[in-house]
Amino acid sequence: MALAAGTSLSGLIRAPSIDAQTLQTLHIFSFPSDASKQILYAMQSGILAKRGFQVDLASIGSGAAIIAAVVGGSADFGGGSLFPIFTAYGHGIPIRMIAPIAIYDSNRSDAWLVVQKDSDIYTPKDLNGKVLAADSPSDMDVFATRVWMDQRGGDGKSLLAIGIGASERLAAINQGRIATTVLRPPFLTIAMRSGTIRVIGKPLDAIAPRFLLSSWVATVDYMEKNPEAVRTFVAALSESARYVDSHPDETVDMVAQFTKQDPSQIRGSVREVIADSVTLADIQGPLDFAYKYGVVNQHYDAKSVISPFMPMSKAGLG
Repeated sequence: MALAAGTSLSGLIRAPSIDAQTLQTLHIFSFPSDASKQILYAMQSGILAKRGFQVDLASIGSGAAIIAAVVGGSADFGGGSLFPIFTAYGHGIPIRMIAPIAIYDSNRSDAWLVVQKDSDIYTPKDLNGKVLAADSPSDMDVFATRVWMDQRGGDGKSLLAIGIGASERLAAINQGRIATTVLRPPFLTIAMRSGTIRVIGKPLDAIAPRFLLSSWVATVDYMEKNPEAVRTFVAALSESARYVDSHPDETVDMVAQFTKQDPSQIRGSVREVIADSVTLADIQGPLDFAYKYGVVNQHYDAKSVISPFMPMSKAGLG
């Protein structure tokens, strides 16, 4: 499978080299978000270099395009959200999850449903028949918001979903073109500082209070041919995850550079929670949700899409 047509390769970053001739180059594609701090810190701190790797990292804004690149051989590893991974696996594409990236934690939520400050929308029922903007009409946020409405007396099926980029949604709300959207930092931070919107809920709670949002993947073929490289890469990611989750201020500038955002919009905002390991429930929960609500057309055990390299907590073993 070739890289999707029209996909832009931008934001190429190379790790500081100890001796470039002795380091193995890894080609990695990632979605440009705050969660990129995991791989960025692993590169810029030398965590990967001391393990024998230098990295070519490219920013791609589509989970499907990232998976296509990994399967087509343009990338060794790709990082993206779970629903495209589940869909690809369900269609027989030979990829497996090798390491966690971001975790959704309701107690540290970075995803909030917002409306215009002067809107007459206060409850999920008030959203009936209204327009919601997301990255696409089939986005995780759309499914979660519809189910969240149903669970609280609304009619999720009546919600009209349209695709609008996150950077354009605040203006769309203020202009009355949409009624609601799920925002994450830095766009949530910008919206809150504007004083023109208010929060009405956490729709991702409809999936689970805690679950894996995104993961690194590789093909079965690559893992079989390069087991030590995969094992070492995963160990580096775990080390980086532990550090960046407890030192958020140190990652502001690197994330801003990679995502082309203003550092001031990232600094002081809610940040994504990065995991160094997960439980089986963290993956099975969103997978069950995806099947129940038609994101994937077949049900399977989460263990089947997890590689042996995936760092599992003791609670997730079995």
